[in-house]
Amino acid sequence: MKLFQRTLTETGAARFQWCFLSAFTAGSAIWATHFIAMLGYRPDVPVTLDGTLTVLSALIPVGGIALGLMVAWTRNRFISVFTGGGIIGLSIATMHYVGMFAYRADGIVRWLPDYVIASLFLSVIFSALAIDQLRKTGAANNIFLPAGLFAAAIIILHFTGMAAFTVTPLPGVQAGADSEAFVALAAAVAMVALFIICAGISTHLLERRTKSKSDQRLQHIALHDALTEVANRRAFTEALRIECDKFDKFGRPFALLMIDLDSFKPINDTLGHPVGDIVLQKVAWRLRHAVRRGDMVARIGGDEFAVIAYDLNSEDEANVLAARVVEILGRPYIVQGQVAEIGASVGISLSPDHGSDPETLVQNTDIALYTAKRADERGYRLFELAMQEATQRRRLLEVDLRRACMREDFHIAYQPVIDSATGAFTGAEALLRWTCPERGNVEPSEFIPIAEELGLISRIGASVLKQACHDAASWPEHLDLAVNISPVQLLDPRLPQTVIQALDDAGFPASRLELEITETALLGNDEIVMRTLTKLREFGIRISLDDFGTGYSSLSYLHRFPINRIKIDKSFVRQLPADAGSASIVRAIAQLGQSLQMKITAEGIETDEQMEFIAEHGCNDIQGFLISRPIDATKIVGLFQREKRKAVA
Repeated sequence: MKLFQRTLTETGAARFQWCFLSAFTAGSAIWATHFIAMLGYRPDVPVTLDGTLTVLSALIPVGGIALGLMVAWTRNRFISVFTGGGIIGLSIATMHYVGMFAYRADGIVRWLPDYVIASLFLSVIFSALAIDQLRKTGAANNIFLPAGLFAAAIIILHFTGMAAFTVTPLPGVQAGADSEAFVALAAAVAMVALFIICAGISTHLLERRTKSKSDQRLQHIALHDALTEVANRRAFTEALRIECDKFDKFGRPFALLMIDLDSFKPINDTLGHPVGDIVLQKVAWRLRHAVRRGDMVARIGGDEFAVIAYDLNSEDEANVLAARVVEILGRPYIVQGQVAEIGASVGISLSPDHGSDPETLVQNTDIALYTAKRADERGYRLFELAMQEATQRRRLLEVDLRRACMREDFHIAYQPVIDSATGAFTGAEALLRWTCPERGNVEPSEFIPIAEELGLISRIGASVLKQACHDAASWPEHLDLAVNISPVQLLDPRLPQTVIQALDDAGFPASRLELEITETALLGNDEIVMRTLTKLREFGIRISLDDFGTGYSSLSYLHRFPINRIKIDKSFVRQLPADAGSASIVRAIAQLGQSLQMKITAEGIETDEQMEFIAEHGCNDIQGFLISRPIDATKIVGLFQREKRKAVA
């Protein structure tokens, strides 16, 4: 019946193979049942067997069951059950009565029609019921009921049919023992039938074992990451849900760690994705050995991993585990003779202190991970409520920033720049400002990094550039305009086109525009930045290096890139002239600029002493609160006009 079940559930060519195996095995089993039962029948007369009819009786159930199973494939229940089951039942009955015709008893044989009809009817009914039950169970394992019904169809048919068979001995003929040939033939045929039955059973068991291994393999594939062989996101999600349910029932605490690899993308970019894949495999191997025995390690993203640390609810223990993970994953990786160096940031949350359901735990752990990645010294962070508040503020700020970008709520303030020798205005720097209706004035240092991460900075920067060029077009012709360019904008190949379009629309000369970049913009993408800056220089636009000395200062930048001006950061100017170290740095930068024929601008001038020191040591231009605070476009035009009238007078 298991073979029958496979025949009904399989599709395609496999269905015919299972149909053949089912029919051959079941037909042999039915015929063996009949033949062995006949060995127990004693008619008290001499008996012989017709070989041809005996063989034919064995073939009839094989063909009949095959035909019945093929009919039972149909979706129509009536045809499947009554026609398919009826054919199988009639084939069993036909086998029985052909076998009985091969059974030659030396006496007067009579058949009782009522029993014959009853045997046919019962065989068909029970066979049909067995097929109907198989259709209901489908691929389920419970086949005891259909197996019982089919066995009943065979047994009832046989003994009801035998009840219809009577033999009256002839006068003078005595019953004798079965001939040796009869017994030998019966034993041989029965043994062959049993071999066939055993073959069918072994085929089913072998296929079941193979299927079990396949199911286990498929389950492994479904729950494990193909590259690293650790658990995948699906398995992690299910394990986390189960662990949260266990805590509700048994109070079993645990810790959740989310791990993000630092500096992994450059490995793919420089060494190639195959090397990156090997690094990920090594990371997974190290991570499995870094955690405790029994902890679950999962890969939940490209370079993101997670750890469920069972039976752990101590902050100190969680921190020790996270520190070990950071230290082990941060060791160099040797791949194909090359050294790959990455780091790891880890966020930690504890159940139930930081959440008792999967969603809350994952969210809080992500917040801790985000905090760890944004820290100056990346490492691990345990979730705190203050992190959630900061994250919530950031998310709300993102929403407001997107809205402000759509409404173009930004405005520009201008800070004048003067010549250190003459005190005359040389231009102004355009500074982006945002006044949020709900928050008030938001510092650029707070919203510009968010705009860069959200991909809004290019749009905002283009708008600022366009407006600043338009405003500066009304200034006196000898005054220049300085506009800050984000590192993200520098990587945009459309930047030169955007700048030229803004200049053309405003009618502002390219020679009066100066674009300010930071040292961080020059890191990592030298060729792209070089092409962009060179193209801008070809149009006559000048480039200045802003906040010089606060980043990764390198003389090679000044030599390789087309830079016209160096701007000394206000952090050095603020301590002048009292601080000897700051004074030495400012003097060195001024001398460097002079030797490279670059102009020097000092930012953040707030006192007369600072201004005197700067002017004395060769800085060309000055800007700061001492000169003027940033003012709007209308006021700076008025300021320039007043200066012009003074010069004329």
